[in-house]
Amino acid sequence: MIKKVYAPNVHLFAFHLKESDRPNLLWDKCNTILSRKFGLTQPLEIEEQIGYRVDLLKHKTEDDVALHFESQVFLDGTQLPITGVAAPIRIHDTYTLALNIRRPELDENGKKTNPLNPNFLKLLNPSGCLMPTEIGSSLGQTLLLTVWYTQEKQWLPRKSLQNRQKLRELADNCLRGFIPNEYSCPDFYRESQLFGSPIFEYGVPTQGKDYCHVVVWIFCETETDRKFTHYYSSFVNLFCYLNKVVTAYKLSRQVHDVLRKEYLAIESYIQEIFQGMPVDKKLTEKELNQFKKYLKEIPQKYLSYNQFTRELDNYRLTIDINAQNYKREINDIQSQLPGENLSFLSQFFDEDYRLFREQLQSDLGYFQHGATLLEKAMTAIQGRVDIEQTESDRSFQNTIAIMGVGLTSGAVGATVAPYIIAQEPEKPLLPDFHLHPLTQTLFLSLFFGVMGAGFTVIIQKIMALRGIKKL
Repeated sequence: MIKKVYAPNVHLFAFHLKESDRPNLLWDKCNTILSRKFGLTQPLEIEEQIGYRVDLLKHKTEDDVALHFESQVFLDGTQLPITGVAAPIRIHDTYTLALNIRRPELDENGKKTNPLNPNFLKLLNPSGCLMPTEIGSSLGQTLLLTVWYTQEKQWLPRKSLQNRQKLRELADNCLRGFIPNEYSCPDFYRESQLFGSPIFEYGVPTQGKDYCHVVVWIFCETETDRKFTHYYSSFVNLFCYLNKVVTAYKLSRQVHDVLRKEYLAIESYIQEIFQGMPVDKKLTEKELNQFKKYLKEIPQKYLSYNQFTRELDNYRLTIDINAQNYKREINDIQSQLPGENLSFLSQFFDEDYRLFREQLQSDLGYFQHGATLLEKAMTAIQGRVDIEQTESDRSFQNTIAIMGVGLTSGAVGATVAPYIIAQEPEKPLLPDFHLHPLTQTLFLSLFFGVMGAGFTVIIQKIMALRGIKKL
C-alpha cells in the first residue's frame, strides 16, 4: 500500500546567465507556466537593481519580494485549491527563478487538508512544464519536492533499516508521481538527513546532458519546516552555486572531447613530420621548403590548441570560485546552527567538487603535452632548417672562396706570363706548341687558377677535419 503525503510542495530553482542571447528566458517561462497551466492573469514583472544579490520583483515591498498566486487542480473530478509564489532574483551574473507550487496545509476553513497520494505531485508539474528540457535555463536547475509523511508518523523510529527502506520507497513514489511518463526519472544518488528529516537526492552530476537534479525531502519534524523556511535564501544560493559548478563541469567535458581529438591529431602530425625528416643526409630543396612550411603551420596549431586548453582552465576556475561560494554559504549556516549536522549539504563540496577538480587538473596536465609536443617540434625543425641553411651558406662561402682564390691565382698567372712566355711568336718559349703568346698566357692563367682553387679545397677539407671554423 502506497503511503499518502501531507501538504506536498514543489520548488523550482532555475538559473540562467544574465549576459545571454535570451536574458528574459526565466521570466518568460514562468509567465507561460502560470498563465497556461494555472490560469494566472497577473504577469511576473522584474526591475533591474544594483547589487550582488538583489530581488527583482517590480512591485516588491520591504516585507514581500515574491509574486503570490492561487489556482486549483482537479483530482478524480474533485477541485483542490493550490497556492504558490514566484521570486525573481539576480545573484551576481545569474538570473534566478524560485518558483513554489503547493497544496496548502490548511483549507479555507483553517482545517488541515487531507493527505494525498504521491501521484498528486504530477498536477503540480502539468505536461512536465517544470522539467529541465522544458525550462531550458543555461545554468541548470534543481527541483525540490517536500512532503510531510502524515501527522501520525507511523514510520518512527526512522533509524531502523525497515523504516529507512519505507522512506526510500516513499521518496521514489514521490519522484515517479511528479515526473510524467514520457520523461525518464533520474537515478538515485544518495540519502541523508537534514534538519532532523530524511532527504533523498536524485541525479548523478557526471551524467552530462541528461542530468536532472531532484531532491525529495520528507518532513517529519516541525523544526525541519521552520529551518528550511528561515534559510530559504541560503538554499537558493546553494543551489545556484551547485548548478553553476555542475554546468561548468558539463561544458568542460565538451571542450575535453574536442581537445582529445586535437591532441591525437597533433601526435599524428608530429609523427608524420619526424618520419619524413632524414637524419644522416642533407635535405633536398623540396624537403627544406616543406619544413619551412611546417614552421608556418605549427604556430597556428599551437595558438588554436592553447585556446582550447585556456577554455578548459577557465572552466576549472569557474568551478573553483562557485564551489568556494557554496562552501562559504554552508559555513554561514553552520555558524548560526553550530550543532546542526549539515553533512548532506557538505557532500557536494567534499565529494563532487573534489572529483571535478581532480579530473580537470588531470585533463590539463595531460593535454599540456600537446602544446609541449608542438613547442619541441618547432624547436627541432627550426634547428634543422638553421643547420641546413648554415651548411648551405658555408658551401656558398666555400665556393666563393675557391673562385676568389682561383681568379686571384689566374690573375697572378697572367701577371707573370710575360716573364715566362716569349713575346715574339717566332721565338716561343715552348716551341712545340707553336701557340700565340696570348693563348699561352690564357692557359697559364687558367693553370694558376685551377691550382689555386685546388689548394683552397684541400686546405678547407683539412680545416673541416680538424674542426677549425672556416672564415
